[in-house]
Amino acid sequence: MNKKLTSLSLAGVMLLSTASPVFAEAKEAMTKEPTKMEQLVKKGEKKLEEVKKDGKEVKEKAKEKMTEAKEKVEEKAKKVEEKAEEKAKEVKTVDVKATTQKVKLDGKDVVIYGYNIDGYNYFKLRDLAAVLKDSKAKFGVEYKDALVTLTKGADYKVAESDQKEVKAMSKGMLTNDKVMVGDKALTATAYKVDNSNYYKLRDLGKELGFGVGYDEATKSVLLTSGKEVKEEKVAPKLEELKEAVKKELVNEKEVRESEAYKKADDKVKSNFENAIAAAKSLLADEKATAEQFTNELKALVEAKEKLGFKADAKVEEKKDAKAEEKKDAKTEEKKETKENKEVKEEKKDDKKEVKEAK
Repeated sequence: MNKKLTSLSLAGVMLLSTASPVFAEAKEAMTKEPTKMEQLVKKGEKKLEEVKKDGKEVKEKAKEKMTEAKEKVEEKAKKVEEKAEEKAKEVKTVDVKATTQKVKLDGKDVVIYGYNIDGYNYFKLRDLAAVLKDSKAKFGVEYKDALVTLTKGADYKVAESDQKEVKAMSKGMLTNDKVMVGDKALTATAYKVDNSNYYKLRDLGKELGFGVGYDEATKSVLLTSGKEVKEEKVAPKLEELKEAVKKELVNEKEVRESEAYKKADDKVKSNFENAIAAAKSLLADEKATAEQFTNELKALVEAKEKLGFKADAKVEEKKDAKAEEKKDAKTEEKKETKENKEVKEEKKDDKKEVKEAK
């Protein structure tokens, strides 16, 4: 029995000694070669690293593109804004000249400097307050927190900077700086000239309660401090006269095609054609004055009336009023002459009666 066990043990030892290199190699292979799971894990980790790297690059590129796009948009917006500002300046900037018209307050001459823009007078608020300070239309001027407030009936203390002479010629730009009259916003056209605001006189009159008129005979602006506004003869501004002339030219073709024109003598036709040509030439002349347009408008009206066409109602009324004025004057003159004649006749009869009585 013991011999058998010994034999088996020896056989086992020999077998193990023979198989040990195989186990060693297997063990070594298991140590060196990773399992499929480990391979997948490593592959996944590698892929994740690549994705992270790619994602980081994509994120950085996207950030760069966004920054670049933002800079381009900002640059474009800046250029658009600059162009808009330049265009706005070009549109609103106008040539202004110092007004040469005299100014009277309640019939007395006053000194105030301002600009004439498109046929209207513009003055500074403080200068006007200085002129009206002793009248019924006086108002106070207060500047606080970048806001100007005008107070009707308040006293105004004249400052050293008031009533300074303006430049003969300058540039003006429309402005909408806020001004309050009490608790209401001032509604008035204003221009900024040499860093000072100048307001349309007629607009200020409406808002502050003083009258604004114009005496064509003396070329004077008339200010009335009372509530009633006494409007004198107001000279129409240049743009109004231009529009009136254009209006008279609208039915030019209609006049030529009319029976009245066809039947009219050559002198009347020639007069009409000359008036039309002169009007068109005047409209093309940038230096044409209001007086020239006034004269041309009258010539157009007369030429059309001779052909039986009615002119603009305002022109007609003005013309008729003048004619009535002359007619009344002549009637009055005749009346006076008749009365004088009657007086003379009476005196003559009285003398005759005295002589006969003697």
